[in-house]
Amino acid sequence: MGCKATLRELFSFKTSVVFWLVPIAACPLPITYAWTEFYMPAACAYVIIIMAAYWMFEVVPLAVTALLPMILFPVMGIQPSSEVCLNYLKDNSVLLLGGLLVAIAVEKCNLHSRIALRILLLVGSELQWVMFGFMAATGLLSMWISNTAAAAMMTPIGQAVLDQLFSEERRRLQEETEDECSPLIIADEDIENNHHIVPSPTLENEHQSNTYGSVMEVTVQPQDESHLSVDLQMDDKSVGTENETVRQLKMRKAMLLCVAYAANIGGIATLPGTPTNIIVAEQVQIAFPDSPGIDFATWFFFGFPVSVLCLFLAWSWLIVIFLGCRVWCQAKKSHSAQGVIRKAYNDLGNMTFAEKAVLFHFILLVLLWFFRDLSFVKLENGRVAGWTYFFRKKYAPEKIIYVTDSTPAVMVSFALFFFPSKPPRFLCCKRESDKASPGPVPALLDWRSVHEKMPWNVLLLLGGGFALADGVGVSGLSTWLAEQFTRLEGVPGWAICVLVCVFIALFTEVASNTASASIFLPILAKMAEALCVNPYFLMVPAGIAASFAFMLPVATPPNAIVFGYGKLTVPDMAKAGLAMNISCLLVLLVFINTLGIPVYGVHSFPEWVPSWPVCNASNITVPNATTATTVTF
Repeated sequence: MGCKATLRELFSFKTSVVFWLVPIAACPLPITYAWTEFYMPAACAYVIIIMAAYWMFEVVPLAVTALLPMILFPVMGIQPSSEVCLNYLKDNSVLLLGGLLVAIAVEKCNLHSRIALRILLLVGSELQWVMFGFMAATGLLSMWISNTAAAAMMTPIGQAVLDQLFSEERRRLQEETEDECSPLIIADEDIENNHHIVPSPTLENEHQSNTYGSVMEVTVQPQDESHLSVDLQMDDKSVGTENETVRQLKMRKAMLLCVAYAANIGGIATLPGTPTNIIVAEQVQIAFPDSPGIDFATWFFFGFPVSVLCLFLAWSWLIVIFLGCRVWCQAKKSHSAQGVIRKAYNDLGNMTFAEKAVLFHFILLVLLWFFRDLSFVKLENGRVAGWTYFFRKKYAPEKIIYVTDSTPAVMVSFALFFFPSKPPRFLCCKRESDKASPGPVPALLDWRSVHEKMPWNVLLLLGGGFALADGVGVSGLSTWLAEQFTRLEGVPGWAICVLVCVFIALFTEVASNTASASIFLPILAKMAEALCVNPYFLMVPAGIAASFAFMLPVATPPNAIVFGYGKLTVPDMAKAGLAMNISCLLVLLVFINTLGIPVYGVHSFPEWVPSWPVCNASNITVPNATTATTVTF
């Protein structure tokens, strides 16, 4: 067996090879430092290496890999099992759980379809505006439900719209062809041997069976059986359908990518929009317990503008590379797309009681999130605005926050299991036209729906990341990393931020974005502390950059969904995704150095960082901005 054949065979068993090879190859790390003071950091690094490799190559399901800290940390003496297990259902995990429960209720009553179709009806019938509508609808849904669910719902709708567009084009082309061929049908006496020239009966079938209309046929049929038949075939060039075929394929690619990109980008707008956002908030709380933290409002005020601008750039870029700038000069409109969307919307009927009830709960949850704790609004006596003020204990320490974003999330989702999905049918509430017997009606949400649709793997994946971060701190690995990062003193903070964002954006192309954030955010927290840089300046853009996975099908589930339709190739995604990565990273870096100042104060070093006394005493220059500024308090 040759070398190439051996490598090919090993590659077919790559998951098994990685499963055994990585732990064996990395085992010298804890063994070497087994009897030294560096054993704990080395053992934790060993666990990180194994989990990173398993996550990258998906040796086992990602959620299963996330369970490894519950095995390896106690066995290797890093942390007791009772402490490790506490990380798997923390405050931010419950926040995501509550958001997912509300999202399941939205999907159960089909409210998300009504919202998406309504947006599509508002944008018009031109293709570029249809794409805009799909991106707006997908991005909006992705802010509140999972990126995967948003992409899975919008992709088939987009393909149905394109199918109708192409069907109309084929019908119009067929009519034009028949008009051109009609002069060929002439009287018998004007043709030698009594031949009739008529359009082929297979013409319609050809158009219907071939999506892009590759061959059109006209048959010369004799009047009697003694005469021969002659087929006149016209190739694509002769009828001008070759360009149509290429154009239609490009339209399909643009529509597929616009849905995938919008699903990935829309999730960064809100805190529960994607798990990486939750990881950022939790890692800040783990590494810096005295920090004000990141809540729904502070994340939204930064993430939403970034998301909107990135969506606009994605829309513009897809139009340029797949449709061309000339699409803006074409006055021709097609109402077939609107017809498909209008029919789908009309099929939904009037808004049901369940949809109205879920919409009410959804709006209530968003308002409770926004006005929970407006830390940037100060009232008399320095009191912070927000409805949670009325639920604080009078003599409790100010640092203790009793009501977090997870509280309204669970409260609203709890109400969904009790609130009726139909108008009540008893006493004065019963309508005269209602002939049904009085009795209870199903709730807006039931456990069967939750059991079927809840992505429990995401919660386990989050918990594994939190456990990993906690182990990094307990083992002393974070302290060792902080000492190593001091060698980067003098490097401008903006340069470090650029390198971090680029590296994570590339890493997340081959690994899960949740896994990427779980691995690197604890390290970035210690890097910021060691370099006297505001932790938000590195951690927030790093968490968002983990969602910028546009180049490969394996990067995110939305990418895999659209790639599965068979119209896209890897070079297509790489070409479009590379420019998207660059442009979105530029937007992110500009916003963190502008909008990040009032929202997070990224150009100042906060007192809640443990190394603040050292940085302040040393009068260290904080390399956050392009021009370094001195720490002054």
